[in-house]
Amino acid sequence: MTDKENYINAIEENLKNYKHKVSQLEKLLANYQSADRDHLLSESHGLKEALKKGEELLKKLKFSSEENYEELQNSLTKAFDTLQANFRDLLNSFTMEKILQTKTEITDFGCEHMDKLEGYIKQHPLLTTTCALGIGFLIGTLCRPGK
Repeated sequence: MTDKENYINAIEENLKNYKHKVSQLEKLLANYQSADRDHLLSESHGLKEALKKGEELLKKLKFSSEENYEELQNSLTKAFDTLQANFRDLLNSFTMEKILQTKTEITDFGCEHMDKLEGYIKQHPLLTTTCALGIGFLIGTLCRPGK
């Protein structure tokens, strides 16, 4: 195999991998409910456009002559750089959205349980005070240096 054929095979494999990853992301975004969903879909569309451009350049590269091979190879390299950048941006946006969603869920969970605890303390003030004193006494006893 020539260098051109090896390069084309490597690019075809990369495109195949990116297509698979994009299809997985589309499946995730199809059922994704978020305020930022439109932004993520927009970035996904940009990713598909970059993928399509890479496929078009690959077709041109396959049938190129030696004269314009290097020019097309440089264009394809730039297209892949764009594809990688778009993919990275989409994943970062998706990841940040998931982190913010998880943070909100944890905060809500904590607030809900703090409210329950506060209600319990108000309902049973003597019991909670006695328990707190008992736990404080045990901790003080255990932390005191031995005699």
